[in-house]
Amino acid sequence: MELYDVDEFWRFDLRVGLVKKAERLKRTRKLIKLEVDFGSEERTIISGIADRYSPEDLEGKKFVFVFNLKPKKLSGVESRGMLIVAETEDGKVYLLPVPDEVPVGTKVW
Repeated sequence: MELYDVDEFWRFDLRVGLVKKAERLKRTRKLIKLEVDFGSEERTIISGIADRYSPEDLEGKKFVFVFNLKPKKLSGVESRGMLIVAETEDGKVYLLPVPDEVPVGTKVW
């Protein structure tokens, strides 16, 4: 396991976002397009969990996202962030919902 200085961790801007809409991307097995509200703005974020979760599992729920990643095109759609999930060594993926009382846009550390 590689170790990092805590200052490197602080470079990431983690925020709570509310998934307003989720839909599978056509012609892909793994990609879900999320429309996420961060309070000050909405962003499109693509997540590779469609083979494990349906759009209905995500819509209307709050999760933690990496907010300051460089945009990247996935299957022709620009993604402007990343959904944080947990994954076991055997590949099982878990969503990490945020309690309803936490406001969208809240920084996570």
